[in-house]
Amino acid sequence: MAEGTVSAYDAGTGWGVIVPDGGGPPLRVHQVEIRTHGDQALERGERVAFAIAQHADGPRAAAVTPLGPILTEEELAGLGLVPEPGPAQPARPDQSDQPVKLPTWMRAVIALVALAALPSLVIGVIQVANGHEEWTPLLISGVIMLVVLRWIPHNLW
Repeated sequence: MAEGTVSAYDAGTGWGVIVPDGGGPPLRVHQVEIRTHGDQALERGERVAFAIAQHADGPRAAAVTPLGPILTEEELAGLGLVPEPGPAQPARPDQSDQPVKLPTWMRAVIALVALAALPSLVIGVIQVANGHEEWTPLLISGVIMLVVLRWIPHNLW
């Protein structure tokens, strides 16, 4: 396994950058690759051991194991590791390993709309077909709910 130093890590996104000791390009790392007990997070300046895995967007650090002390900013500067300008993230959002999901409350609202759409549509069709024109708004609302659900990408919920 290779060794290196974490030059940046954003716990919010779960992405970081590791600079190998032997030189070479910095490697991106995702929190799912961190092998620790408890929190799967790294800190800037932390020494790690890792393997290199090939992904569609290039090489990444895999099976990352923290080794020991966290270097100070002065020690990092001595190694030529300057602070990153922003959080470490994938180059493009569509390259991340995990799809971004809608917040739980939005998914709950979508589920409720989905549960209400089909019965509204079925009851509305039956009642309007039997000549009860006052059920037309229910039929229309069922159709609208199904159209709205069709616009929301299913991989988000």
